[in-house]
Amino acid sequence: MPSGQLVRLKDGYGEFRYQADGQLAPQLPDLRLPRMNEAARAAFRAVLDHEKPTGNGSLVDFLALAEARGFCAHPSDWLPAFDDDPQHPQLYQPWVDWLSENGLTPFHEGNSLTAENWDRWKPRPRLRAFARMLREDQQSCFDLLMAVGPSQPAGTRLALLGEINAGGAFYGNFPRQVPMLRYFLADRSARIRAAAEEKLKNMNGLETEEAYADELAKHLRVGDGSVTYREPPAPHTQPYSRHFACTTFDLLAKAIGLGSHDLARQSDLAKLGSDFMLLITLTGDVETRSIVTSRMLEQFPPDHIPSHAFREVARPLWERGLRAQFDSEYPSSVLEFPGAKAGSLDIALIRQIKHYSRMTPSVVQERERGELPVNNMYDPLRILALVASKDAASEMLQEARTAGIAESNPRLTMLKFNIAL
Repeated sequence: MPSGQLVRLKDGYGEFRYQADGQLAPQLPDLRLPRMNEAARAAFRAVLDHEKPTGNGSLVDFLALAEARGFCAHPSDWLPAFDDDPQHPQLYQPWVDWLSENGLTPFHEGNSLTAENWDRWKPRPRLRAFARMLREDQQSCFDLLMAVGPSQPAGTRLALLGEINAGGAFYGNFPRQVPMLRYFLADRSARIRAAAEEKLKNMNGLETEEAYADELAKHLRVGDGSVTYREPPAPHTQPYSRHFACTTFDLLAKAIGLGSHDLARQSDLAKLGSDFMLLITLTGDVETRSIVTSRMLEQFPPDHIPSHAFREVARPLWERGLRAQFDSEYPSSVLEFPGAKAGSLDIALIRQIKHYSRMTPSVVQERERGELPVNNMYDPLRILALVASKDAASEMLQEARTAGIAESNPRLTMLKFNIAL
């Protein structure tokens, strides 16, 4: 058992963050990045005190900034919460697992579920962890099921079978889950075999991605250089969501007799809608995504363009996508697009972001009338600090000072954190 303690801190609303005491912190395993230096740690704590994050997901943006700069948090300042919030960055998984393996936290949904630690879990969090593993790494989940399943009581096996579903996407199962369902057809319990048979029966014979592509193709029309629906769905309905979720872009192209790049060029993006865009976003073919994202930049407002579709595209196209997000009203659009390039935009790019035009007026407004942005997440100082380079952050800090902001104003914490990294 490690020496030291896990410290639980509270604000006026209840528990909101954890940290390791001086004895425990040196014992946590090193991560793949070094811990922040003292100056960055102090700035990080100031951000925590100001923002009072309510869970792991509330820290994602500024932990991503630190990671992009090559640092992780210090465990004496912050540790991932373990009470029903598995949204910690993958970088911190070794800490999450070490704390539970050493008895400092219970096993919870954020932990890695393995054959070795299977018996140390309570049933409910173990089921949630199994479901998360199924979503994130189905093959590893199937391997685990085959390793531990035979030794489990019937009630546990039945509960595991119940977790094999499409989650919130639709009621039923993805074709990729069919091998796991068929595994349960050989179960020693008649009740479990019947439950697995029922799940397969409910798929109505559509058990492969090719079958869903062929079914979807029946509803599409190809001609005159365009691919669209034969009969447009009623407004505000998406009757083919399940079909799109259960196939791939390449298989759909094959089913309608086109090459993937031809489908990318000819698809009616507006009429095929968000379900079709899911296939674009998930495809690994960069050229397909490049063709479609180039078209989207010409046709759609920024908030309708998924940032994930731009991964690995050529730099000029990526920059066009980035600039398109600058006109968005939503902070998430600006924050999500840079991805691993968080904290790298120079001041010339920063000044093109719509939120920049609101930075100085927001400082003056607070100074003269005591009015702040409605929500901290919409504070332009915070938004810009999370995407700016260190030099750009320094320039913005000086502009805010010139506009009359007090040096002690907590709105400056994210800019100071950026500069300290």
